[in-house]
Amino acid sequence: MKNIKVLGFAVLKELVRRKDFYLIFALLVVIIFYAAGVSFGGQKGFERYFREVGISFAYIFSVIIAIVFAARQIPQEVESKTIYPILAHPVSRGEFILGKFAGVLLVSVISFTLFYITILASFFLRGDFSSPPFLLLEGYVLHICLMSFFSSLAILLSLYLSTAVNTGITMMLYFAASWFGATFPAYIFLPHPELFDIKEKIIHTWDTVPVWAFFFLIVYAFIYTAIFLSLTYLGFRRRNL
Repeated sequence: MKNIKVLGFAVLKELVRRKDFYLIFALLVVIIFYAAGVSFGGQKGFERYFREVGISFAYIFSVIIAIVFAARQIPQEVESKTIYPILAHPVSRGEFILGKFAGVLLVSVISFTLFYITILASFFLRGDFSSPPFLLLEGYVLHICLMSFFSSLAILLSLYLSTAVNTGITMMLYFAASWFGATFPAYIFLPHPELFDIKEKIIHTWDTVPVWAFFFLIVYAFIYTAIFLSLTYLGFRRRNL
């Protein structure tokens, strides 16, 4: 557990050092200010537009951070050869995988939390209290589930693909699931990460997700995350390092 914690916080330090997060957060703030200056369709139409812009970009930017960080964790350790002293400490390969995933998820959650708080604060400052508080909580938790799904998938693919290709493919899968969903021919045979995305409910202030469905989706995300990490471990264990 100590090794997992150390590896996880090392990933968090990477977030602090890199400029990606700061640039994305600055861009989000600019988008919010721009959206706030647009006026059309009456008060209700504008509030819905403002919610859509804010929530959509908070979701997309946080997923980008999750996937980018996940896709480069193992490759950068192998390329820089820092993986050898790490595994010699000793750190088991299972601990290495879990530590990297925990760090990526921590980075993703911190980033998304800051984005989400910023967006919700902009809603409240404009006097928009239309979204039920429990629905906002569900949107927050289920999006963390979505980031867990794609982070673990990106870590698995990083064993076989370059960082750039892995990032591109995983992002395409995210957008394909979000935009096409059930219209995809093989939909019935594939995982359903789009179920975690309830931003439309928040945008249009629809009813909350039933409690039983909410907890089912959390378990669903946990199962797929565990499958992806287990496959990562099996593939990583076979590598000669």
